[in-house]
Amino acid sequence: MSDEHRYEKLAGVHPALGLNVRKVFAAMEALGFHMIVTDGLRTTQQQKALYAKGRTLPGPIVTHADGDVKKSKHQEGRAVDCCFLINGQPSWADTLPWALYGQMANVLGCNWGGDWETFKDKPHIELP
Repeated sequence: MSDEHRYEKLAGVHPALGLNVRKVFAAMEALGFHMIVTDGLRTTQQQKALYAKGRTLPGPIVTHADGDVKKSKHQEGRAVDCCFLINGQPSWADTLPWALYGQMANVLGCNWGGDWETFKDKPHIELP
């Protein structure tokens, strides 16, 4: 997978966040873990559709931000979700080094969703 493809979803996100994601990915890659950005900037309509999952649409609840009353930092371009690439395929397996990913993001001044008390969101990092 090309670097271009791994970073496509950084389009429209805050430049500081994009730079931090690239730094985290470079460090993870040096340790043998390849990653990809799966979600970046979202429209209100996209956020509402995600909020419907596990509520009015099938599937698990994936967000507590409804897109209107409670906006997601994705809507501001201040958050991304990432995952690992295992044999070229996206993976969110619990056995992957999520805590390391989160610690690297924290060192760069980002907040990691895995640190949240009520809703653990390990793929999520955001600018404060």
